[in-house]
Amino acid sequence: QLSGEQNPVDVLSEREFEVFMSLAKGKTTNEIAETLFLSPRTVGTHLYNIKQKLNANNSAEIALIAMRSGLIDP
Repeated sequence: QLSGEQNPVDVLSEREFEVFMSLAKGKTTNEIAETLFLSPRTVGTHLYNIKQKLNANNSAEIALIAMRSGLIDP
């Protein structure tokens, strides 16, 4: 884990963490919305908050953070 990188478990809300894990596993915004019974717009809001909290710019960086944190396998 890189120094200065936030641990997603510590900084994300429970719902944000669910969205984070789904995104890290390659799900789209619409797929996440259907699975979690949310609107795509709500998922987008969670995604924005996740990126802000974890200092990530895109889905690839989110997946990388999940791998470095040991939450998903490479």
